Amino acid sequence: MATDKAEIKKIENTILKTLSSSEIEDILDKDDLIDMLTASKQTAAEIGVRMIKAEEVNEHINTTRALYKTVAVRGSILYFVIADMARINDMYQNSLQFVKDIFNKAIDMTKPSDDQQERLDNLIETITKAVYTNICRGLFERDKLIFSFLIVTSIMRNSNVITQVGWSLMLRGAMPFSEE
Repeated sequence: MATDKAEIKKIENTILKTLSSSEIEDILDKDDLIDMLTASKQTAAEIGVRMIKAEEVNEHINTTRALYKTVAVRGSILYFVIADMARINDMYQNSLQFVKDIFNKAIDMTKPSDDQQERLDNLIETITKAVYTNICRGLFERDKLIFSFLIVTSIMRNSNVITQVGWSLMLRGAMPFSEE
C-alpha cells in the first residue's frame, strides 16, 4: 500500500513538473504529455484496484487478530509476572526473546481445533502451562509458590475477579479506622 501511494505521488509530481515546464500554447500539442497523462490514468486505476484489495486483506487481518486478543493478553500477563520475578531474586532475569520462544513453541504444540473458542482455550492453556513449567525449572523451590501466586492473582486481576481495592486490601491490610 505504501509503495502504491508513493508511486501515485511520483506520477503526480512528474505530471506537475512537465506541465509547469511546458508553455501554455503548446500543452495540447505535446504527444509525450498526453501519453503520460493516459499512462498515469491507467496506472492510477490499477493502483486503485490493488488498494481496495489491500484494504480488504488488511480488514481481514485485523478481524482475525482481534479474535486472538485473549491469547495475547495471557501472554502479556505471563511475561510481566516473569519480569517481576527479578524483584524477588536477581537471578530470575529472563529476556523477552526467551519468553517469546516458549510462547511460539507452545503455539506449535497446541492441539488444533475447528471451533474458534476451543482453539483459543487450547492456546491459553498450553501457553500458560509451557511458560509455567519452563520458568519453574529456573526457580528456587521456595519461590515457585510465589510465582504461582503471582500468575493466578494477575490473571484474576485482569479479569476483574480481584478488584483494585481488593488487591490493595490483600497487600496492605485494612486501614485503621480514625475518629475525626
